[in-house]
Amino acid sequence: MSFDLGVWFQDVRPSCAAALETHQSLCAGEPAAVRHNTAVARFHAALVAEFPEAEPATDESSPWSAGLDVGDGYVLMAMQWGRAAEVAPRVVDLAGQSGLICFDPQAGVVHAPPALQSADALELQSCVGLPVRDPDLESVERAVRRLSADNWFVILEAPSGRYIQVGTGARAGAAAGAYAVEFRDGSPERHYRCVLHDREQVVSVFVHFTRDPSVRPAEVAWEKTSL
Repeated sequence: MSFDLGVWFQDVRPSCAAALETHQSLCAGEPAAVRHNTAVARFHAALVAEFPEAEPATDESSPWSAGLDVGDGYVLMAMQWGRAAEVAPRVVDLAGQSGLICFDPQAGVVHAPPALQSADALELQSCVGLPVRDPDLESVERAVRRLSADNWFVILEAPSGRYIQVGTGARAGAAAGAYAVEFRDGSPERHYRCVLHDREQVVSVFVHFTRDPSVRPAEVAWEKTSL
């Protein structure tokens, strides 16, 4: 089993659905799905300098589970699942440094380069998967809907120190099927908590925060919490 990523150039940030379509086209051998850009060659050179392809292909020191698929406008990679936690964040970093899109088909998430991010970008983190800087609403909603016993928390944080987080199950101090949601308004003295039982209501709270992190979502009954 491998963990896959695709990297290419776009001057406009694609939606998750559009990026998935591009990735599928590239995987199907359609290089015209993206444009040639010299930044791709720079990214590829930096990538293999840090994570060389194996010689021979069975060399276990390489993180790649198959040879890199490299074109003038893209790089597709499949890494060993056990090395993903080490390698995937660096791929995202290197792509960003080269001004390239990095697409994670496992989560359906676009990692945009800094030039295509908002100045006050939020950061999304789930229990599993890669952190996402400046996630779109689709990525936020999907992360909350994927909460499970194993993927039990999601955090969405603003540069101001405000954040909203949700956990489910005993590890979050919530009963089975319940969601413990917390909102911090910039300091421990302004920390609030509520317990919800409708996942879509949790999604709504996260969407509200995504649109305006400066305002505590008002559609639920918060209780101030002492930490």
